[in-house]
Amino acid sequence: MFYAAVEIRENPNLANVPMAVGGNSMLSTANYIARKYGVRSAMPGFVAKKLCPELIIVKHSSELYSEAGKIFKTILR
Repeated sequence: MFYAAVEIRENPNLANVPMAVGGNSMLSTANYIARKYGVRSAMPGFVAKKLCPELIIVKHSSELYSEAGKIFKTILR
């Protein structure tokens, strides 16, 4: 759920709603709220929307995740 956590950090409004990162073709991850509806990683977004119509899908942001990963690695050192 790393990508989802980074997106929630950027937009706290996503913290209490079902959300996933990816697109209609494929999801990279989903938060725990969305997982309660059966939404999973590597699932097509259009299938996830059928399972959870209120699902918010956020587009993948590689640069943002890379920055957050560097911060996380620094903290672990």
